[in-house]
Amino acid sequence: MIQFKAGTVDNEKSQDAVASRVSELARVHQQNLRLIRPFGDRGAVVFSGDGENLEQVRQRLASDPLVDSVAQDRRIRLRAQSPLVGLLNALDPARQSRSWFHQDLATQPASINTGEMWANFHGTAPTVVAVLDTGVLPSHPMLQGHLLPGYDFISDPFIGADGQSTGSTDRDSDPSDPGDGVTAADLANDPVCGQLSQSSWHGTFVSSLVAGNPIADEGIFSVNWNAAILPIRVLGKCGGFSSDLADAIRWAAGLGVPGVPSNPFPAKVINLSLGAQGACVASIEGGAITAARQAGSLVLVSAGNDGSTVDSPANCPGAFGVAAIDQEGLKASYSNFGSSIQLSAPGGDGAFPIWSASNTGTDGPVSNTYSTKVGTSFSAPLVAAAASLYWSLNPAASVDMVENMLKSTARPFLSLNNRPACSTDLTNTECSCTQALCGSGMLDVANLVNTQRSDGLTNLFSNTGNVIPPGETRTFSAEGSFNSSGQEVSAVSFDVINVIKSNPDGANPVLAVNGLNVDITAPAGVSGFDLRAQVSNGRTAVVSVVVASPGATSPTVLASLLSPLVNGTSTGSGVPAATVNDSDADGAGTSTGGGGGGGALNLFGLLCAAFLLRRFGEKQR
Repeated sequence: MIQFKAGTVDNEKSQDAVASRVSELARVHQQNLRLIRPFGDRGAVVFSGDGENLEQVRQRLASDPLVDSVAQDRRIRLRAQSPLVGLLNALDPARQSRSWFHQDLATQPASINTGEMWANFHGTAPTVVAVLDTGVLPSHPMLQGHLLPGYDFISDPFIGADGQSTGSTDRDSDPSDPGDGVTAADLANDPVCGQLSQSSWHGTFVSSLVAGNPIADEGIFSVNWNAAILPIRVLGKCGGFSSDLADAIRWAAGLGVPGVPSNPFPAKVINLSLGAQGACVASIEGGAITAARQAGSLVLVSAGNDGSTVDSPANCPGAFGVAAIDQEGLKASYSNFGSSIQLSAPGGDGAFPIWSASNTGTDGPVSNTYSTKVGTSFSAPLVAAAASLYWSLNPAASVDMVENMLKSTARPFLSLNNRPACSTDLTNTECSCTQALCGSGMLDVANLVNTQRSDGLTNLFSNTGNVIPPGETRTFSAEGSFNSSGQEVSAVSFDVINVIKSNPDGANPVLAVNGLNVDITAPAGVSGFDLRAQVSNGRTAVVSVVVASPGATSPTVLASLLSPLVNGTSTGSGVPAATVNDSDADGAGTSTGGGGGGGALNLFGLLCAAFLLRRFGEKQR
C-alpha cells in the first residue's frame, strides 16, 4: 500500500495519475511494481516482485519525496473460535438455554438484559447496520425481510471464490456467501490459508445476532428485531485484505470508493468481527475508521481471541473495541483486552456458547440451520445491535452521544473471590474485569433503551418475524408502548405506508385492530409495505414488512421500503389508517400515510448502477 503526499496526485484523474506515479517510483527505485488498483484519494495497492525483501523495498519507497507512507496490505481474519467449541450443546439442545445471554440477570449475571427490554420494547423505525464479514445467506429464515442490497468488496479472485471475477478483480454487487472452506488444493495455492477448514457461515451468524426474525421453536433471537442489515463481503477463502476492508468501511458509511456505485443506505452502525495482528495502520484501516466516524457511523470492532493485547482494527483511534465475557461475567480466557476496549459483552465459552444462524454445508451452502460459536466476533454485534436500537429512538444522536450512552448505561463488572483481577500479566486467563482493561462495564440493553422512555416509546413487533406469505395473516403487537408522560397505553393507531404492489389499483393490506394488536393480511400483488404504529404524545414505530413465500427473500423490496424512511419522506397516495383512540393520552392517535412504494426509483438507480488454533502472521477472531 503506497500513500502519496497531498498535491502529488490529480484527483480529477486519480486512476491515471496514480498509475503514472507508481510507474515513476518503479523506474526511479528500480523496483518491479505492478499497480493492482487505486486506493482512497491518493493511494495505490501495488504488487512487488521482490517478495523476499519486502521490508527493504518498503523503506526505500517510503523515503521517496512523493510518498507519504508505505504499509503492507495485511491479511484480515475472522474472530471466531473453533466451531467444535460447544459441539455437545449443538447435539443436546436441552443441555443449556440457547438464549442464555438474553435471560434475566438473576439467572445469568452476564446477560445483556434483553429480556427485561423485551417486556416493553422490541424496536421502532429500522436502523441500518452494516456487517462487514463473509457475506450472508439470503435464504436463511432469520434474515428474511432484513437484508438490504450490499456489496462484495473482495478484489482477489482466489479469496472471493464465487466465480464472479471480471478481469483482475472479484468485486461485484452480490454479497452472498459462497462458503470459505479451505481444501488441500487451496493450501497448495496459498500457504497463508494455514490448514484445512469447513465453511464458517460467519457473516450469516453475526448478522442474525444483530437483526433477525425470532425463531421461537429453536430458542434463538436477535437483539433488534426491526433493524436492517447492509451485508458487505470482505472475507472469503483464507481471509481477506485490509485494503478491501478499508474501502468497505468507507462505502458502508456512505463515502465514495473509486469504481464502486454509491451506497444509498449509509449505515449508522458498522460491525467488524475480524482483524489482523499488530498495531493499527493509519494509512489503511485507521484512516477509513476515522472517515466513517466523521461521516456519522459508529464502528464496532471485536478485540481478538488471543487472550492478550488488542489487535487491529480494534486498536485504531475512533474504533469502539469490544471484549468478551463468559456467562459468569468474567473476561473470557480467549478475549483480548487492554486500554482500547470500550465495553464488554458475552462471547460464550464451551459450556455456554453463542447460538445463531448457520448452514450445514461444509463447502458451499446446503441447508439452513442453527449452530454454536465462541469468540469476540459475537460480542461486537451484540453491542452493534444495542447501538442500532438507541439510534432508532434518537435518530439525531451523534456518534459521540451513542458511544457515551452505551458506556454510561453499562453495568459494573462482577468481581468473584475465586478469580484474580485482570492484569496485563494474565494472558489467556479467565479473570475479573477492570475498567482499565475491559472497558466501561457490561452491555445492558434495557438500561440503554430506558433512557429514552421519558419521551414516550412506541413498540411494534411480530413474534413470527417481518415476512408475510401472500394471502396469509400475521399479528403485530404494540404492547409495551408508553406516552410522553411515561404512562403505558392501552391502544395505539396503526396504518400502512409505502405499499409496493404490482397493480396500482390492486388491494392494499387489510388491517384488523384489537387494542394493542393488529392482524395484517397481505393480498396477492403486494410485495411489501411499512406498518406504522403511533401513540399521541409518543414516538412513532415503523416495521418494514416483506410479502414473500417461505424461503424467499427480497432485499430489493426492503430497499424500496426503507428509501423514503432513510431520506425522511414518504410519498404517494395515502392508505387509510386503522385508528384506535389512545385512552391514556391526550386526544386520539391519528395518522396519515403515503403509499405507492416511494423508494422504488432510488432502488432502480442502485440496481443499474476456522479454526483459530494456529496463527500465520495474522489472527482470527
